[in-house]
Amino acid sequence: MITEQLWDGPDLPDRHMKRGCPTGAAMPLCWSHSEYVSLVRSRHDGVCFARVEPAFQRYVLDPVQSHYEIWSLRHPLRSVSHGKILRIILATETTIVWSIEDWARRNESHTSHRDELDLWFVDFPTAEWPSGSVFAFTFFWKRDQRWEGRNWQVSVL
Repeated sequence: MITEQLWDGPDLPDRHMKRGCPTGAAMPLCWSHSEYVSLVRSRHDGVCFARVEPAFQRYVLDPVQSHYEIWSLRHPLRSVSHGKILRIILATETTIVWSIEDWARRNESHTSHRDELDLWFVDFPTAEWPSGSVFAFTFFWKRDQRWEGRNWQVSVL
């Protein structure tokens, strides 16, 4: 038996629950039978029985293309399509020091705060940069008054 099917608490005689005995939850065999019925129905209808129609409409039939590519420390993009807006999202207030000219010219951008998400971000419109550019950047963490200690790069394709 799997854990959610086995009562592991103190005995509850009024609810017919006894330690080490079945809880009465669906058993794996019953679950697999219901999945089989769902697959047969889907095959018969020609469409997934459990399909969420609004999600199917949005992501399959009429996908909306985002104008943004998101970069974060947990998801450090290596490249972005030319014309997209590169949004860098961080957890604290930061100055982003950046260059698209191999550090020949240095720029600074200050993060803006989004209260409802409690995040800081900066948008970089890549349409203004030459295709094939390399966007190099680092951070100055304002609260800690320290530099990131490394440079990041995103290629504009």
